Amino acid sequence: MAVNVATEIGCSCVSPDGGERIRIFDEEVVVKVVGEETAGAYALLSMSVAPGGGPPLHAHPGSETAYVLSGEFEFTQRTAAGVSTFRAGPGAVVHAPGGAAHRFENVGPVRATMLQVLSPELVAFLRELGEAFPPGAQPNLETMLAINAKYGSELFYGDAGSRPEPSLPEASSAQARALAWRFQQAHDALMATLERCTSEQWRAVCADTGWTVGVQAHHIAEGEAAISGAIRQAAEGQPPAPMSPALLDALNARHAEEFASVTKAETLALLQRNAAQATSIYRSLTDAQLERTATFMAGGPAVTLAQAIEYQAIDEIERHGAAIREAMGA
Repeated sequence: MAVNVATEIGCSCVSPDGGERIRIFDEEVVVKVVGEETAGAYALLSMSVAPGGGPPLHAHPGSETAYVLSGEFEFTQRTAAGVSTFRAGPGAVVHAPGGAAHRFENVGPVRATMLQVLSPELVAFLRELGEAFPPGAQPNLETMLAINAKYGSELFYGDAGSRPEPSLPEASSAQARALAWRFQQAHDALMATLERCTSEQWRAVCADTGWTVGVQAHHIAEGEAAISGAIRQAAEGQPPAPMSPALLDALNARHAEEFASVTKAETLALLQRNAAQATSIYRSLTDAQLERTATFMAGGPAVTLAQAIEYQAIDEIERHGAAIREAMGA
């Protein structure tokens, strides 16, 4: 049977020393095949990892498959069932589906290598990491978080399965710095929305509370100070008395009435001032303080201070901010 071959399509060969080299700290990545050569299906690269090296616990949208060439790696994964680890030597294949929380570490005494098949967009991600963290660079958690967020990748610090991240003099806890960064990102997104707000949009009504955009934004600003102050008290061993839901409702109703005519300028100024104070408080917390528990709402559960930052401080901005954007039609 005759087979027609498209003669304009040809194979390519990359020599053992060929490919684009990317250095990230002590690791070396050599890109062998990029997405443009596979119709966007995958990219292929080799990776050389120094003893003790490897990424933090992370998850990214695209899948990743590793074939160990030399040395020994320890892979860690975190699923709903918990954290598990396993060793992988030459010939082992490890597959991480998109969204799976995982990391690997070279646990041998010499450099270890692997071949990786991954989503093409991760090559640009690795290039940017290489530009930010060349050999000899100092770790910078905030920069690392920003690059990961740009490519839809999430890093996990202080959680089960994570590995320690070198601390900087101004902060003793990588988890605290990560939480402070997430808080600041949520705040900056809200500020960008409000800065575009017109006079008409400022008076639009938010579906979640029935307040105007202006009142809701001012409520968030005051909440930034109140929540961070309560967390600081709890971190110092003197948590505030739990507030009853009825009292909270009364305070919110009083605030909505008192600030019905609040201006955009004074609200943005208050947001900036209180967010800066809150970020400073969250960054300064130690791992031990983040694990302290407190009950902030009467009848509610005791939560760790790390949970309070995530589910009260950050969620407060994101939840009310989403309603503001909806009311603005943004």
